[in-house]
Amino acid sequence: MNRGIEAPSGGLVLFTAPTERQRQTRRRSAALAVILGVAFAGGLIGQLSSVHDAARPTPPGPFSYFPN
Repeated sequence: MNRGIEAPSGGLVLFTAPTERQRQTRRRSAALAVILGVAFAGGLIGQLSSVHDAARPTPPGPFSYFPN
């Protein structure tokens, strides 16, 4: 009899809870995916905005004194 297949009540176990190592790996991979996603989105937005703004001069305004 395999302990991992049958529950103590006698029924079959269809799913088992992930171990602490599996949860830690899942958390790390999710954090890495979020970091990479934010970096990719920031790079994409920066790339799209700098291509069109490079040909035009900076319009006067309250933030025109900041260097580009």
